[in-house]
Amino acid sequence: MKVIASWSGGKDSCFACYRALAGGHEVSYLLNFISGEFRRVSFHGTRARLISCQAQAIGIPLVQYTVPPDMALYEQRFRRAVSALKRKGAEGMVFGDIYLQEHRDWIERVCTEIGITPILPLWGMTPERVLSDFVQAGFEAIVISAKADIFGEEWLGRRIDRSFLT
Repeated sequence: MKVIASWSGGKDSCFACYRALAGGHEVSYLLNFISGEFRRVSFHGTRARLISCQAQAIGIPLVQYTVPPDMALYEQRFRRAVSALKRKGAEGMVFGDIYLQEHRDWIERVCTEIGITPILPLWGMTPERVLSDFVQAGFEAIVISAKADIFGEEWLGRRIDRSFLT
């Protein structure tokens, strides 16, 4: 199936895209939304330029839109973007969500209304399992941001590898 991958630039969207490709899907586009105000990924804070470099490195075209902070306007922009890619042949969309039921409900509702199939290859996996499988598949990542109320500064810059998992 020809699909779009929701792309945040993080490990989960990357690994979901990889799993979709391994499952026989043709990932035709990476779809990314950035804050119009900060020029960063709305949910992770990754710079727009880094997202562009990632897409170039993996060789899948990037479609990037700026979005306002208002969720209703975000959904409008999301619908418009996905509908445009559907007209170019996309039949499904891959998401890296793991366990937030509220977000899964939103994905399923919006994708159904647009007429595409939501694909959630990581759904139900524990975060530990996602990390373990990610590393085992040969991926490398570096922690560039973390919730300060949970993780100390020493986590920034750490490579996600087998020792990180320990």
